[in-house]
Amino acid sequence: MRYFFCAPAIILFVLSAVNTAAQKLPSDSAKWKEDHLPHDHPLVAYAPVQTPDRITIVPAGNTIDSLFFCWRSDTAANESVLEIGPARGLSFPKKSIKKIKGTSRVLSTAQYPSRYHKALVTGLQDGVTYQYRVGASPYWSKWMLYECRKKQDTVRLLYFGDAQNKIYESTSKIYTSAAKAWDKAQLTIHTGDLINHANNDYEWAEWHAASALLNQSIPILAAPGNHEYVKNKEGHKTDLTDFWEYTFPNKTEWVGGPWFFDYGPVRFILLNSSREIHKEKTWLEEVLSHTKQPWVVLAFHHPIFSGARNRQNKGIQENWLPLIEKYKDKIGLVLQGHDHTYARGGLAGRSGTVQHPSSPVFTVTVTGTKRYELEKQSWMDVSYPDVSSYQYIEITGNKITYQSFSETGVLIDQFELTK
Repeated sequence: MRYFFCAPAIILFVLSAVNTAAQKLPSDSAKWKEDHLPHDHPLVAYAPVQTPDRITIVPAGNTIDSLFFCWRSDTAANESVLEIGPARGLSFPKKSIKKIKGTSRVLSTAQYPSRYHKALVTGLQDGVTYQYRVGASPYWSKWMLYECRKKQDTVRLLYFGDAQNKIYESTSKIYTSAAKAWDKAQLTIHTGDLINHANNDYEWAEWHAASALLNQSIPILAAPGNHEYVKNKEGHKTDLTDFWEYTFPNKTEWVGGPWFFDYGPVRFILLNSSREIHKEKTWLEEVLSHTKQPWVVLAFHHPIFSGARNRQNKGIQENWLPLIEKYKDKIGLVLQGHDHTYARGGLAGRSGTVQHPSSPVFTVTVTGTKRYELEKQSWMDVSYPDVSSYQYIEITGNKITYQSFSETGVLIDQFELTK
C-alpha cells in the first residue's frame, strides 16, 4: 500500500519540476504565442470600438504636400471620413470644413478584427492651422489641430530610439515631455522597435496611447526594427507585421522597404536594416547621387557602429558604410537605435571637435526602459551608459543643431554641424 500511496506524489513532483523548467526555458512555440496572447493586466483599452483611435499623420508621398490621416475602429465602422477646415481669424468657420472620403482595410489578430482607415489630404496652405476629426457620423473623434508648415528654412524634428518595453508605463512620459518642450517640432523620427512583439495588438495600443500627443499633430517618419518582424512557431522572424504597413502607409519602394522624404533643406532617407540590405544599397546609391538638398539625414534601426558590447552589424557595414563614406559631404546625420545605449561619434579620421564635429555624425539612442551595457569604442565622441533619452534637432541650409535630453530633462549632449 505504501508503494501506491507514494507514486502519485512522485509523479506530481516530477510534473512540477518539468513545468518549472518549461517556464524558465520557454519553447519556440511559447515565444510565438507572446505575439498573439492578450495582456493579463492592461493599462490602456485596446479592443476596437466604433469611435476612432490610434490616430496618426503620415507622409503619403516624398514631400509634405500630401499627407495620410490614419485611424482605427472596429469593423462595424465601414465608412472612412476626414473632416478638415482652416482657421480664419479667431475661429474655425464651419462653412470652410471639407469632407474627404478615405479607404480602409481589415486587420485580424488572435483576439478580434480591426478596421484601419486612411484619408489622403493635398492642397493644404502653408502657415495655416487646421482643425480636423476622423470617423463617420455619429462616431467621430474629437477635433484636433494640425499646423501646416510647408516652406521651411528651418526644419525642427524630434528623434526617438527604441520604445519596446513598458511603453505606456514609462516611455509615455518621455514622448509627452518632448512634445511639451518642443511644441514647434514639425516631424518625429522613430528608428524602430516601437514595440516588443510584432503582432501583439496590446503593445501597439500602448505605443499609440503613449505617443498620441505627438502622433495627432506632427507627421511621423518611421523605420522598422527587428521587433516589428513576426515570429513563426519555430521562433524565427519572417515577415514585417501588418501593423506596420497599416500604421505607416508611406510610399516605400516595396513593402517595408526604403523611402525618402524631402522637407526644406533636408532629404530624409529611411532604410530597413533587417531585410534586403544589398538591394537597398543599389537604391541608396541612386537616391544619394541625385540628391540636391544641402543635407541628407539617414535613419534606420541597426547601427553602423554599435554602442553595446559584443554587437556588430557586418551586413550594413559592408553594404552601406562605403556609400556613407563616399557621400559624407552630403550626409549630416545617421540616426539609429537597436543597441539600447546612448552614443554618438563619427568616421575614423574625422576632424573638428566634440562640439563642432565633421560630418557625418552617427548616433545610437534608446527611449525605452530596456538598456544594454555600453562598450566604449574609438568611433564614439560622447557616450552614456544606462540612460533613456530623446533628441531635438534643428536644420537650416548651412547648420545642424543637435540636443539630447535624458528622461529627467537634463541636457546630456549637444553639437553643431556647419557647411
